[in-house]
Amino acid sequence: MDHAQRQQTSLHTWAQLEALHDLTYFAKECRDAYKKLGVGDSWARYFGGRSAPMGRVNASVVTATFYSFAHRLIAPSIPSVWEVATPDQFIRARFEGFRATWERIMSASTLAPSQAAHLRAAALAMRAAVTGSQAGHVLYSANLEIQAPDDPVSQLFHAATLIREYRGDSHNNLLAAHRIDGCQAHILMVAIGAEDRESSQRSRGYTDDEWATGTDTLIGRGYLDTQQNITPAGRSFRADLERATNQLMGQIFDVLSHRELSELAALTAPIAMAIHASGSLPNFTRAFEVLELDESW
Repeated sequence: MDHAQRQQTSLHTWAQLEALHDLTYFAKECRDAYKKLGVGDSWARYFGGRSAPMGRVNASVVTATFYSFAHRLIAPSIPSVWEVATPDQFIRARFEGFRATWERIMSASTLAPSQAAHLRAAALAMRAAVTGSQAGHVLYSANLEIQAPDDPVSQLFHAATLIREYRGDSHNNLLAAHRIDGCQAHILMVAIGAEDRESSQRSRGYTDDEWATGTDTLIGRGYLDTQQNITPAGRSFRADLERATNQLMGQIFDVLSHRELSELAALTAPIAMAIHASGSLPNFTRAFEVLELDESW
């Protein structure tokens, strides 16, 4: 396996593990586990559940760490959600909800892995997941401190979460280094056709004025033209950004041999396919978009 093949295998493995982690945001069992804590609001569940590994942090810490959300969207939930449920309760509920989701999906799927297969997948994924650099990786480092339940399903989910947050922290660090804030990052995603403005702006909480200011900044830097279309420089920047993110993410798999990485990819493929087939992730294919990037991005 040469470097290019290894990089591609790393990307496929990450995307397949991403599907496991993303269940915590979409699956009914995961939502219900948080609702049992008394957390009724969907944003409170999201911000509380994802930031819980950092402890009882305030809204500014979550805004800084999550990077792409406007502070006004986070502030109504954080820190007030900690008066409804503690971070530790959120963490336990996250594992509870995932295990219930796994049981539903795998019991209905012909692709369900054997006990030995997901035990092996968990062992390989966790061996890689704990080797990332903690420097500048806040959410990843916070999740490293969590003691996941001993069963292989929870271990595999925890490894998937670690690898997911490692990639996310790496991407945010690169955005910050290139002076692209959260709003500008989504404006660029709209410009390349990966998102539509209405849903992107609404889901991240940015005002029309903030969107306009971000657009003007990107025009000034030559990434957009005056019609808000992506320029060659903007396409090149986006392609370089994703490439660099993937290279940083891929380093977390360096501890695995070529054979072990290929084995992990093969073990997680049917799991991801079963999740897709279950309909539990309405935006499942979004995790795979990075695999289709070419020079035009």
